[in-house]
Amino acid sequence: MGGDAGGCPMTCPDGQECRDGMCMPAAGCGPDSMCPIGESCCDGTCASLPGDPNNCGACGRVCEGRANRCTSSQCRCNDLPQCEEGSTCCPEGCADTMNDDANCGGCGVVCPAGQGCIAGSCEDLPCDPACAAGEVCDVGTSTCQCAGGAACTAGDVCCSDGCQDTQTDPANCGGCGVACPAGEVCTEGGCGAVPCDPPCGPGLTCNAGVCGCGSGPACGAGQSCCSGTCINTSSDAANCGSCGRACGPDEGCCSGGCRNLRTNIDHCGSCGRACGSTADECVDANCRCQGGAECLFECVPFFGCVPA
Repeated sequence: MGGDAGGCPMTCPDGQECRDGMCMPAAGCGPDSMCPIGESCCDGTCASLPGDPNNCGACGRVCEGRANRCTSSQCRCNDLPQCEEGSTCCPEGCADTMNDDANCGGCGVVCPAGQGCIAGSCEDLPCDPACAAGEVCDVGTSTCQCAGGAACTAGDVCCSDGCQDTQTDPANCGGCGVACPAGEVCTEGGCGAVPCDPPCGPGLTCNAGVCGCGSGPACGAGQSCCSGTCINTSSDAANCGSCGRACGPDEGCCSGGCRNLRTNIDHCGSCGRACGSTADECVDANCRCQGGAECLFECVPFFGCVPA
């Protein structure tokens, strides 16, 4: 073990000197007590300005924080110039202890896995950009997740039952937890009846996606829906040919057209009853020939009935 030049068994610590084989407080310096050659008197203590980290290059210039040693009167961090403002000199070099995961808040303070250094403290890593309402930030991956799954895609909203399209989801219509009544669907964020596709025709109503007449099913072939009721418009005198078109008092609805049953030779007395060749007119709903009764065989103009 090397000793001190004054006979001490070991090198004396800073601020002490070897006198008579013992480490003693260093003698003060001043006008009457000069420092050894190469040293300067700093606040009553002799210091070697080229290498004293407490008086580096000048009395009172302390190398700390941004530097850890004094070399050639310059504060340095290890073998490099002292660190910039805001950085700290650590054993491995300069570090920003406010955001360095390996030196968080101080040299050698390493943040655990899943955490990062935020303002000099190890914290759970935030997600960037910030998570949407209902989502949580997974500290292990720094990603936003919804109900244990991945982040919601554009247009979806994170609800308690996962990512949902609140524009079309009947259980989350317009917002999380807004359920549509039974039998309704969610369209553009609003609840409503199930639409019919293609749209219903005139007079029909849409019930749960099915076109019907009134509260009943759709009308059959040859029928029309009139005021919520299926009507055969080819024979209904109140809706002849179309809904609401009523025939007159002496008229009947024949094949969708109003016909005067008292005078129409093709519909004499009833629809489809044609007088034919045995008569030449219909009078008071009866087929007649030349003003007389209907012939048994043939009615000839100007002659009347002709016998067989």
